[in-house]
Amino acid sequence: MKLSNFTYLVKQGGSNFKENRVMSIASIGVVLSCLIIVGVCGLLALNINSFAKFLGDQNEVVVFLYDDASQEQVDGVANFIKSNNNIASYDYISKEDALNEQMGYLGEYGDLLESYRGENNPLPASFRCKVKDLNLIQSTSDQLAALEGVELISTPTELVGVLITIKNATYYGGISILAILVFVSIVVIANTIRLTVFARRKEINIMKFVGATNGFIRLPFIVEGVIIGTIAALTTFLILSGGYYYLIQYIETSATGWIATVSDALIPYQVIWPYMLAVFLGFGWFIGTVGSAISMRRHLKV
Repeated sequence: MKLSNFTYLVKQGGSNFKENRVMSIASIGVVLSCLIIVGVCGLLALNINSFAKFLGDQNEVVVFLYDDASQEQVDGVANFIKSNNNIASYDYISKEDALNEQMGYLGEYGDLLESYRGENNPLPASFRCKVKDLNLIQSTSDQLAALEGVELISTPTELVGVLITIKNATYYGGISILAILVFVSIVVIANTIRLTVFARRKEINIMKFVGATNGFIRLPFIVEGVIIGTIAALTTFLILSGGYYYLIQYIETSATGWIATVSDALIPYQVIWPYMLAVFLGFGWFIGTVGSAISMRRHLKV
């Protein structure tokens, strides 16, 4: 296709958008509403997953050793932990370290535990392990429990189950909502452009009879759909990115207590905004293109 023809068809698509501005604005409103819902759900799902990962990183499998475990058994446990693919990192806490840690928790009253040093220390030595995949935490714990010298395994199994449930629910729920809203948006754009196609059906038939290709006829209507999708996408981006930015700023500067702790798990605005823009534009263009193609399919069969 020549550049002049392409330019003409793009301008024709813009003219179609202006001539049907009432329906076009209505379509933009519907697509905008759908994209906002998709965006809110997407941001919520991403941050829930980020929060779940944050909590998962805080979880530890603690391997408590027998007081009479030999050095050979301790080394065997350490070697197994080093070679285990699901253990990201670990720390060895000796009996003395465990006592010092408890004394630190007590603050000014820590000296009360001073008499438990040496042979009187009731606290066991342990390995604190951080796992990579929460889904495999139970099998990893079972393997550790079977090692010689291991007395007890402390595993946050219930919390892990909650985290996995949350992640799965947000993932599948987000996919379902996305599919429904994309379908609704495509139908709305298709109906809008179908009005233009119907009004110009005789012109399209004549163009077909004189040899115009389907691509030549279809391009202006695709441009119209892309314009609708682009305007809706950019407006959605401005609304949601602005809201997300100010929400993050508020939480980081004003929140206290557990909410301030949660802020560490939120995805920073400067990290997520390029992806937001790209995803919204991609959805807008996809919805506009597919909606246009669907609306014209019948009228191109001459």
